[in-house]
Order: sequence, then C-alpha cells, then structure tokens
Amino acid sequence: MRHPLSISLWALAVSSCLLWTSPSSASDWNRETTAVFNRPVEIPGQILPAGIYVFKLADIPGERSVVQIWNADQTLLLATLLAWPDYIREGPSENRFVLEEREKGAPALLKAWIYRGNSHVQTFTYPKTRIK
Repeated sequence: MRHPLSISLWALAVSSCLLWTSPSSASDWNRETTAVFNRPVEIPGQILPAGIYVFKLADIPGERSVVQIWNADQTLLLATLLAWPDYIREGPSENRFVLEEREKGAPALLKAWIYRGNSHVQTFTYPKTRIK
C-alpha cells in the first residue's frame, strides 16, 4: 500500500517559497541541494528563518532516509531528520520541495524533498497536533 502522500504529492501547492538549486556542487550520492527560502519554513522540531540552506542525505552506510540540513556554507548542522521514504512514478527534472501552506502568517510546512531525476521521495512527519 502506498503512503497517502504519494497520491497527493504533486497536488500540494509549493507555496511562494523560492527554491534555487546548485547543480555544480550537487552529488547524486548525498543528493546535496541548496535551497533559498524567501520566508520561514517549518521542519520537524523547528522553524528555519528565510535564508539559504543545504539539504543532503547523511553519510551513514545502508541508510538513505536520514536528512541533514546545514547552513549556507555547511559549517553548522541545523537539523538531522529521519525521513519517511515514499516513491513517485517519475522523478522531476529539478530538485523540489513540497510545502504546505498554513494559516496566514505561519511558516509553510515542509512535507517532502525530491531530488532531481529520482523517484525516491524524502517525506517528513509531524505530530498529529501540527497537521490540520
């Protein structure tokens, strides 16, 4: 049975957050992705202020669901998250973040990260009290 997110993944609005990806430093192994968010974004356990962040898979042998979020120059690890794996039929041609709009003035909720050309999706889970 597929995770419910796989059905609605592409239907979610990506919101007004700007995403910029750096293909020159990206690595297929760790899926390094640089993102620029023009407003705050909530991740499990914290809120990232508007800014530049680097997302990548942790270098843990045999484990492909641990996501690390770094500051722009990768000198400070901001979060380590366990993602729930999901799959889509065909990977996008560009890196994508799936964000869910929240009530007015609240940060967008990061639901998933999809690396370009890959059908494996990193989905993020939140306590039921955070989900509408």
